Amino acid sequence: MLGSGKSSGVVNEASNLKANQNLTNTIEQMSTKAYMSQRDPGDVIPTHQRKANTESKNGLSNYTTYDPEAEKAAERVQRGGVDDDDDEDMELLALRRARMQRMKMQTDQEAVWRGKQHGEYREIGQDDFFNIVVREKGGSDHVVVHFYHKDFESCKQLDYRLSQLARQLLYVRFVKIDAERSPFLVERLRVMTLPCCLLFKNDVCIDRILGFEGCVGEDGLLDPELLRERIERTMQMSASAAPAS
Repeated sequence: MLGSGKSSGVVNEASNLKANQNLTNTIEQMSTKAYMSQRDPGDVIPTHQRKANTESKNGLSNYTTYDPEAEKAAERVQRGGVDDDDDEDMELLALRRARMQRMKMQTDQEAVWRGKQHGEYREIGQDDFFNIVVREKGGSDHVVVHFYHKDFESCKQLDYRLSQLARQLLYVRFVKIDAERSPFLVERLRVMTLPCCLLFKNDVCIDRILGFEGCVGEDGLLDPELLRERIERTMQMSASAAPAS
């Protein structure tokens, strides 16, 4: 049974007053800084939407991008500015610098060697001998001198192998001298067997290879690996420890 219109109007008026009061309170609450700072930007009420400060060139709003470096810096601040990887990074940097320094020194040294015709196998005359084996005259620290005869087959075989080693052992200078055209050196250096290789280190003859002595393989032929080992082993010796030549 419906009530009278008078009582219904009183109820409606009371309800409207309460609703208006609630709406007023809500609007006042939404206007506070606390609400504006906590509200979900995605839940937009047109009358309360904050205008974006800046926009990107393509018209899209700027968004915060994940920055791993910034996060790492923040973690360092939390740890008091100490990075656990600092020591390791410094060690790697020191190793890298040392390696670069060695590479530069090696490159510079190779340039000096090539300037003295290392890496090549050339014939020289008797008058050029001391300029090549004596350092004070511009010579090299390590020199192999092959005394040969143009008609000897064994000298041609040794020539071929020495030309290969000249390209492989850049720190050693390889040259050859025609024994027939160098009587002074043949007598002075007591060259009595051909082919004959004299090995010089720091101005001193520290070894001599007569024929294929110590460099013959099981097949009875000149073994290039044995020849290389003989030369390298000799060049690693000090002049004081070298056998008398």
